[in-house]
Amino acid sequence: MAKTREHTIQVRQMCVDLHKSGNGYKKIATRLNLPVSTVRGIIKKFKTTGTVTNKAGRGPKFILPQRTVRRMVREVKKSPKLTVTELHQRVASWGHKVSKTTIRRFLHANKLFGRHARKKPFLTNTHKRKRLEFAKRHWDFNWDRVLWSDETKIELFGNKNSKWVWRKTKDEYAEKHLMPTVKYGGGSVMLWACFSSKGPGNLVRVHGIMNALNYQDILNKNLMASARKLKMGRHWVFQQDNDPKHVAKSTQKWFSSHKLKVLPWPSQSPDLNPIENLWGELKKRVHKRGPRTLDDLERLCKEEWSKIPLSVFSNLVKCYRRRLSAVLLAKGGCTKY
Repeated sequence: MAKTREHTIQVRQMCVDLHKSGNGYKKIATRLNLPVSTVRGIIKKFKTTGTVTNKAGRGPKFILPQRTVRRMVREVKKSPKLTVTELHQRVASWGHKVSKTTIRRFLHANKLFGRHARKKPFLTNTHKRKRLEFAKRHWDFNWDRVLWSDETKIELFGNKNSKWVWRKTKDEYAEKHLMPTVKYGGGSVMLWACFSSKGPGNLVRVHGIMNALNYQDILNKNLMASARKLKMGRHWVFQQDNDPKHVAKSTQKWFSSHKLKVLPWPSQSPDLNPIENLWGELKKRVHKRGPRTLDDLERLCKEEWSKIPLSVFSNLVKCYRRRLSAVLLAKGGCTKY
């Protein structure tokens, strides 16, 4: 039987005081709205122990020594990928036989919890140094002058997020409870797009292999047109990452011939490009509409790209200094963006 709720010390003391005043069990029970058996038990316990307070429980009193807890915390901080099973074996080798639940409880008490590791680009010391230099050099830069760009791949059935369903255990393979998958995502489209604080630029589908010549053809048809549509003026700066097709000699020659200024970009820094946030928003919007063919996927991408509110574009650029602050705080390391 489950343990019932205990009455407060004040209620138990009132039972004792009323009994000392000459009241019987039934009268006390009626006055305090308690069962007679409860009143009888409280009085009997008081006569036996002389107090209305409860004694300490009779369960196991084992407490892991603080020295062992500190050692365990050090081990986890030093090796964050250590599993509970491995830590349980280490604690046992130290001479303490405790359960995995106890180990988790002490780790939780020290604000250490099991979490999925975030995926971020690998950064060398050179990458970190260049990211720091970029953040310091461009702290007071006018980001409204920048035309941001990037490519992304969107799969036709590529929404890999987990879905929760309400079901019974035996119904786990019922069709309505399944999340269908398709090999290779059912195909995909490669997209190129640009934007500024004033709104979205052109978004185009990349056909065939994306090489330097194909990239220059996209720039020819869409870059200047996007700059004019967004009214960037005469002294705007183009942003791109360090993909080989972007930094190829022929591509650099194309920029020189068109007298375009390109923003120097640190490698392995997708967190510094706010267009990554737009790609996430675009994919979420497109997959909600459930495209069935690649042409349908391309059409929906262009529709949803134009539907993203202008405030989203302006806020991404307006708050850009927060990204630089995060890089400085992380000393060039990975950030939450």
